[in-house]
Amino acid sequence: MVRQSTDGSGAGMPLRYPVLDALRGLAALGVVFHHIPATAGLSAAGFDANFGRMVDLFFVLSGFVIAASYGAKLSAGFSFSRFIWLRWGRVWPLHAAMLTVFALSMLALGVMRPELRTHGLMAGQGDPADLPIAFLLLQGVVPSLGITWNHPSWSVSVEMLLYLLAAAGWKLAGQRVWMAWLALAVAVLTFATFGGPLDGLASNIGRGIAGFGLGLALHRAYEQSSPPQLPIAVATVLELAAFAALGAVLWGSGNLMAFDLAATALVALSALQRGLVSRLLCAAPFQWLGTMSYALYMVHVFVIGRVFDLLAVLQPRLGLMIADSTIGGADALTGPDWQADAMKLLIMALCLIVAVPFARLIEQPARAWSRRLAGRPEPRPAN
Repeated sequence: MVRQSTDGSGAGMPLRYPVLDALRGLAALGVVFHHIPATAGLSAAGFDANFGRMVDLFFVLSGFVIAASYGAKLSAGFSFSRFIWLRWGRVWPLHAAMLTVFALSMLALGVMRPELRTHGLMAGQGDPADLPIAFLLLQGVVPSLGITWNHPSWSVSVEMLLYLLAAAGWKLAGQRVWMAWLALAVAVLTFATFGGPLDGLASNIGRGIAGFGLGLALHRAYEQSSPPQLPIAVATVLELAAFAALGAVLWGSGNLMAFDLAATALVALSALQRGLVSRLLCAAPFQWLGTMSYALYMVHVFVIGRVFDLLAVLQPRLGLMIADSTIGGADALTGPDWQADAMKLLIMALCLIVAVPFARLIEQPARAWSRRLAGRPEPRPAN
């Protein structure tokens, strides 16, 4: 943990948890792996069937980090509007840039290949009627006609809603609001486990509330108690056990309650930064991955789609057949197994390469711009 100095607001600046950046990066990689369609290799064996659950780790991390960065400050009088502006400036510019890239590319594809048009000039799953919803980052919380353009941004939409609710709670009820968040999280997880599956927008918002609420309550527990000074060996064993528990859920049932509880335990132990695993995650490569995580998350679906479009063109000419790919249609890596796995890793690397300029040329400058416009430097949160 890294402690920052106090500012002039009367509330101490938050502790910083570099290890949580790395966890976010690893979660983003897991989501990318999951979203590369394949019917051969590890995917055929169901290895990554539940890796979409990694999004729920994002929610737990966000609840913990936002509480660490802003909970005490908002309770002590930090501006609600400035907080929302800073969070909006953190996530929306890159989202808007990727939405523009999607729209322009689909429009170009519809113009060049009229036979692929599925809705007017637009090709693919994006519907023009959903563009306003997507542009305003509302696709995770209001109804749409289908899968809305850059599909992973649904979770960013839900996070913006959670930021609004959390900030309002801190302004109205102060630090005591953690009890309401914990109660909501428990209620959602209990219903999802025993009351029936959550679907559609209820699933989006429910998953967000559950993970965010657990993360927020966990940070409050950190504030109200002294974290244990575990010996390195004990902390390392516990960290490995938390990773093993998370893996057991991912490669098992994928149950939301089990995953969120395992994710919360992992965040709690990692934030102590006492074990060798968490210390390893503070190394430069993992920190870089954490820095790239949001850009990676936002660009990967577009990159995956364009790789398959390219394979659709090149495979017949090269006499290869490692993917079932049709421009504007369904895609999947078909193998042989080792080739499917190798191609998955290659596509993941390509997603990371593409994420770098988007992070450096759009995400980071836009974030700095939003801070300047807000008037004062923003404390750097651990996300």
